[in-house]
Amino acid sequence: MTSGKADEPPEKKPGGSPRVLFPESAAPEPVVASKDGNQPKILFGAPRAPTPKGNRPRVLAAGEVRQRISCGVADLRGMDANATEAVAKAALRIVDSTNLDDHYFDDVVRFGAFLQAEHGRLAESELKIVSSEVVAEGRRLAAGLLQCLTDLDPDRVFAVSGGFLNTVRALAAPRDPAGLFSRLYPEVRALATELNALAPEIVAVASQIRAVGKAYKSLSNNLAAHILAGRFLVHHIGSLQLPDRERQAHYASQSEALETRTSSLSATKATIEMSIWTVAAVSQEIEALARLAEGLLQEDLPAWHAAYSAALTAARTAQSAEQASTRVPLRNLHTRILGKLKLERNRP
Repeated sequence: MTSGKADEPPEKKPGGSPRVLFPESAAPEPVVASKDGNQPKILFGAPRAPTPKGNRPRVLAAGEVRQRISCGVADLRGMDANATEAVAKAALRIVDSTNLDDHYFDDVVRFGAFLQAEHGRLAESELKIVSSEVVAEGRRLAAGLLQCLTDLDPDRVFAVSGGFLNTVRALAAPRDPAGLFSRLYPEVRALATELNALAPEIVAVASQIRAVGKAYKSLSNNLAAHILAGRFLVHHIGSLQLPDRERQAHYASQSEALETRTSSLSATKATIEMSIWTVAAVSQEIEALARLAEGLLQEDLPAWHAAYSAALTAARTAQSAEQASTRVPLRNLHTRILGKLKLERNRP
């Protein structure tokens, strides 16, 4: 039984010395710091300095020096006649940097994975641009302009009698061309003014989509280099006949992993090729929308308004020759503006 007192340290025996956990003989010898700045630092009182890094080739098990894979640009282009020299050189660098002797398969399991991550980032950027409010608003304004100008088509508004086609047009023509123009022109001008105000933002979006398209092309080339390098490495491994069964099996596993990664990269590249086409079409549309926004209000619309007013004045005088002379420039201007607006609507 205990006495109820707190535990106390054992009493020292007279004439005895205290116990030492780590005798002085077990302490490491002190290391004097070298004045030479090239010597590695000594951490935590290590008994001797670590061995400095050497510049000799790394060795594998049993002292075997690791050999670089024999490969050249000609070998790589021989596997793919369509590969450019730039792609082949990039593939050569990839082959040289791949370590097939890594038992953790780091270089193989994640072969080209960073390119697929980049593809995901670009796809998000593309979607953000295509679905941006600026582009949507620009398309809405262009659609409104297209509808108004379609209703103001000179061939329908100023239809003349004579001949079956002209008779049909005359029947469909509005009774009051001047009233129709007076009603629709303010809407046309308002839409053009809004589009003009939006022009700087549309130009900025056009620049962004061009950058995405350029990045897609660069990514496609990098993928092509990795695919070519992967194919070469698989071919190289297949040609090896090693006496060491364990190492042969290790290489075979590397080859299977590389084939899987190469197939995955090929699928990604096919997707990117479609994205390049889509981005090019969207870029063309947005750039055309930007040009329309910048030039419609100050250039096209004033000339169109003047030509339309002249045609309306000629229509009131009922002089066929004068009407014909005023409608030709109006029709040309109208057709040109419609062409610009229809280009905005031809989305992929």
